Amino acid sequence: MTARHLHSGAFSAAALLTAALALPLPALAQVDPNADTGYATPPRMAPPAANTRDGASIGTVETAKPVASSSSGIDPCDALAADPLDPDRVKTVAAVEFSALDGVAARSACETASAAKPNILRFIYQSARAREKQKDYAGALDLYRKAAGRGYPAAFAAIGYAYDNGEGVAQNEKEAMRWYLDAAQRNNAWAMFNLGYFYDSGRAVPEDDAAALDWYIKGATGGNARAMNDAGFLLETSNTVPRNIEEARRWYVRAAEAGNAVGMTNAANFHLNGIGGPADTDRALEWYKKAADFGNADAMNGLGYMIYSGLGVEKDVAEGMRLYRKAADGGNATALTNIGYAYETGEGETQDFKQAMDFYRRAAEAGDSIALNNVANFYDKGLAVNADPVLAAEWMEKALRAGATFSRNQMRDNSANWSLSFRKALQKRLADQKLYSGPIDGGFGPQTQAAIDSIFGVR
Repeated sequence: MTARHLHSGAFSAAALLTAALALPLPALAQVDPNADTGYATPPRMAPPAANTRDGASIGTVETAKPVASSSSGIDPCDALAADPLDPDRVKTVAAVEFSALDGVAARSACETASAAKPNILRFIYQSARAREKQKDYAGALDLYRKAAGRGYPAAFAAIGYAYDNGEGVAQNEKEAMRWYLDAAQRNNAWAMFNLGYFYDSGRAVPEDDAAALDWYIKGATGGNARAMNDAGFLLETSNTVPRNIEEARRWYVRAAEAGNAVGMTNAANFHLNGIGGPADTDRALEWYKKAADFGNADAMNGLGYMIYSGLGVEKDVAEGMRLYRKAADGGNATALTNIGYAYETGEGETQDFKQAMDFYRRAAEAGDSIALNNVANFYDKGLAVNADPVLAAEWMEKALRAGATFSRNQMRDNSANWSLSFRKALQKRLADQKLYSGPIDGGFGPQTQAAIDSIFGVR
């Protein structure tokens, strides 16, 4: 399973969304500006990439500032290079994120420590880590192999990572998986997460959500917060293992509490929309703020949505727009849709349909499903472009195939709010694909609905 994470009353020209995570096919709570009720749906959160060396992989999202000190019995090697991914590190010393590692200082300290105490395997491992930071991948791999040869669990995972990313050795996914399995059998939670990711994404092995979930839960039980998040994601979205939204929410909350920003954002989404449990805007606001403070663009968008809309907080359209733009700069496609919405409605920006269309197109290109719906609407209504029912139908099909629940509900409940020529054009597209054999009359009866259902969420 790759990337993941979205009813309507009266038709609106645009749909305002909350956060989506990074990551492909986002979409969340939607609000129909012309309706009395907002309609909530789940977020799409892609699993984090497996090939990272930062401790956010286990939930350590705050960067520790490395300090070399030999006082209080703390070895400078530990102070400069303790790895948050290594469960055998000295726990009384703050772990140092790979991004914050000072390769030169850590290498010097760890080589000194290793020479003085060659039987302390973590010094070998941390020395290898310092070399890796300096991009001396071959030297790092040699030391990882040395530590692994003497049974150091984290070194097995590091070798798997080297094969995974082609660092110091030719990239080889099957070999990476073999080393990750060796590490997992030695209770390394980071390796367990990566094994889950391999099965989840179909790397080196056939895609298998059941096996992925099993490894994610093992890694989560071992303390890996990203595994907690991805266990929640599979329980929320998988088509091959039983979905359990309540359990998904529990895993997202655990990931959030363990410090994982992706988990925080997912937990916020669920609390905002009342998914898998009661709605709680205070908790949603809290998690969005925390994740946004860690630079999570999806959380910035969610926080912007709450502030822009005045949900659980004083409404501040200008601040909401600022957060939308910051989220968009950070790669959140839904934020682009929200900015487009502001231009379309004139709330937060001077009304400008051309600007709105530009943002909707950008969001659509970045994978936001509601943006696809809104481009279709502009072509149907002739906003900023010449009315074109054929193009409107093409974009609506894209939205439906992308899994836009808002669009599916529009076609089911509010198709009469779309032009007759658009409805005929959509029926013709379905007929051309041999998905519909009824009359091209614009009447969205059972046959048309069944054809639409056949493409919904199917790329």
